Amino acid sequence: MEFEEKQMEWSSKQNKEIPVIISNKYKEAKKKAIDLIKNKKYGLSETDFWILMNETKQGKMMYTTLILSHNGCLKINDSLESKFKPEAVEIIENGYKNELVFRYCDKEQGIFEVGEVSEKNCKNEYPYAIALKRCFDRVVLKLSKLAYVGIMSDSEAEDSSKENEEKDMANEVISQTKIEALQKAIKKYKMTNELVDLILSNYEYKQISEIKEKDYMNIVNDLSLNK
Repeated sequence: MEFEEKQMEWSSKQNKEIPVIISNKYKEAKKKAIDLIKNKKYGLSETDFWILMNETKQGKMMYTTLILSHNGCLKINDSLESKFKPEAVEIIENGYKNELVFRYCDKEQGIFEVGEVSEKNCKNEYPYAIALKRCFDRVVLKLSKLAYVGIMSDSEAEDSSKENEEKDMANEVISQTKIEALQKAIKKYKMTNELVDLILSNYEYKQISEIKEKDYMNIVNDLSLNK
């Protein structure tokens, strides 16, 4: 099962196909989804899932995680021993920044969740339906434990894509251009291998090519202070 994975994906920003990279979250979600489909636990099929992908600043397409359709969540809820309870839902019409919120709280299940709608995250004319759908899907994903392996519902995928993109980019290895720039700076300022190794080891790296975006500027600053 490959969930329509490709080696290249179309980029509307660049107007061309670009290479695909795969996040660890996607790998974990895919493994769990395949287990569920093969075991036929909830009656799910490969078509109930689709790939959430985000284009990175490095011009690559990141497979971020797997998205489960709302129909998939309905299938799961139908199979659960402890199902979604409509009576556990409270509607809050004037929430934070005037959001419409469906709040779910059930002590026996140990579940507290919300489904929210605002002018920014809902563009259609059915806000109550969307808020309920988000709340339902999130509760079902928690009841089935799928939320804990990174699988998301399609009702919240769009809102989370930007956040996931930023997190995944932070964990992406720096570009070849940045690697070469660091190597030139080290050579220019005649830094010893021992000093470079020491700074890298502080971030648990053995070589420059392993540096991730989240640590890049800190390492640059450390090198600058010791040049």
